[in-house]
Amino acid sequence: MFIVVFILTILILVIIHELGHFLVAKKFNIKVLEFGFGIPPRAWGKKIGETIWSLNWLPFGGFVRLLGEDESDPEVLDNRRSFAAQTVWKRISVVAAGVVMNLALAWVLFYIVLGVQGFKTRLPLLADYKFTGISQTVENVIVVGNIVPDSPAFKAGLKDGDRIIALNGNAVEKSDKFVEAVKADAGKEVVLTIADIAGNNKRDVVLVPRENPPAGQGALGVSLGGMQTVHLSFDSPIQKLLAAPIYSYNIIGYSGKILGDTIGYSFQKRDLGPVSNAVAGPVGITAVVGQILSVKNPLIPYLDFVAALSLNLAVVNVLPFPGLDGGRLLFLAIEGITRKKTHAVIEKYVHTIGLVVLLGLIVLITISDIRKLVF
Repeated sequence: MFIVVFILTILILVIIHELGHFLVAKKFNIKVLEFGFGIPPRAWGKKIGETIWSLNWLPFGGFVRLLGEDESDPEVLDNRRSFAAQTVWKRISVVAAGVVMNLALAWVLFYIVLGVQGFKTRLPLLADYKFTGISQTVENVIVVGNIVPDSPAFKAGLKDGDRIIALNGNAVEKSDKFVEAVKADAGKEVVLTIADIAGNNKRDVVLVPRENPPAGQGALGVSLGGMQTVHLSFDSPIQKLLAAPIYSYNIIGYSGKILGDTIGYSFQKRDLGPVSNAVAGPVGITAVVGQILSVKNPLIPYLDFVAALSLNLAVVNVLPFPGLDGGRLLFLAIEGITRKKTHAVIEKYVHTIGLVVLLGLIVLITISDIRKLVF
């Protein structure tokens, strides 16, 4: 089921993205040769009108193939319905349309998610970052991990990732204070208030901390992780009106800060492990979908996840790398400034090389995802 949901998710994102290219190309009367899902070789195709609709064997992304795109035949390039024959601004509009559609989808879904939550949300604070245009407060969180079999925590039903809210009705935020309080009640029955990481689905569990636990296990038989979460609130009418763009801007900046810190740490330690753990491909995304669908009410978390994926797809695609929309936009921007087209053959080979590099990265990330799941 997780794989089916993942495939449908990717299909939605690809359709939205490529539909942007398709619709704007049609608006400018550019001939669309093929609308493909996945990367060739082709598994199936059917021609409807002048366009072939195809399914391809490599299930990563999709494409819209236009007449006169990546072509060197002068007759094709001069055809009035070819992509190459259009003004530079029309070509920029066609190329940018996919990114715009993904951004629009992200905004629509973020409005739904934030609106359902009363225009409030929270995130784990993994880097020092100041969120813009939004009210924020920081909260300390205690998270359970590495539960020892047959320990009091194990017998009480605690699970990795549970959040400790209170001890005997008293709120707790710092792990060292919590450990001291548990030791003070060793041998006595205590009540822990537990929730998921977001503070939802609260429940009380009763257990007795051990007075003389085995070495290294502690009174409860768990390890405790301290972390911070940031509570974001859209309070004013203008904040609510612009909630999705504001949130998207902050997510892009926050994610960039985390990735930048991770890359810097990896260089410092000369270890690619942290970067590998911070990046996920199709297999890793499937695992995340599985985790989301396993929660009690998965709809809103799932929509939030799809919105984040769509936003990520928009950002990645606009990067000025050959083979991506951003790479094509770079060539078009140079043409717009210099009034000179890059030779069609040169541009074709540049984008082909870029696509090969991207496919290689996908393979490497997929291997990394599989290793993380297995080990």
